[in-house]
Amino acid sequence: MTEPTTPARLEPLLKQLDTSLDLAVRRMDGLTDEEFWWRPAPDAVTVVRDADGRLVPAAPADNEPRTRTIVLLMGHLGETALLRADHTTGTHSLARHDVTWPDTAAAGVAFLTDGWAEWRAALVSLADWELDVVGRSSFPQGLDPELPILDIVWWMNRELIHHTAEIAFVRDLYFSA
Repeated sequence: MTEPTTPARLEPLLKQLDTSLDLAVRRMDGLTDEEFWWRPAPDAVTVVRDADGRLVPAAPADNEPRTRTIVLLMGHLGETALLRADHTTGTHSLARHDVTWPDTAAAGVAFLTDGWAEWRAALVSLADWELDVVGRSSFPQGLDPELPILDIVWWMNRELIHHTAEIAFVRDLYFSA
């Protein structure tokens, strides 16, 4: 049996994902629980425990841009990767309430890397023709039902780069506070 070949046009995006994740994880080396939960500003968006004791994003009273905590950023990144992986090649049923967010720095880094490993595994299982299928990822939030999966791939890489840069920035703020 022939092993599936990763489509050539997906390779640069996979390399970007791998490099970006590796750099981000190295930048998180030594992350403490205190940093993980630290609020860089009084109105920084973070997570709270819901009635079941699960961590969930705290909704700000308005939609104004503001800084975010590392716990929120890692939770968002890990959850999004897990959900998109499931809605691309998994059961197509995983929902936000099915995902348990981490509450420690070590668990956060593992959650982030595990989620992105799932997403990457989903991508490398796709055939070249599938990269053009609109709605190949049935993730119900976002533009997945309207875009080909290849567009979702570059968007996910952008999310990874953007939010891990925020994590690095919050760490810098923490050490200068």
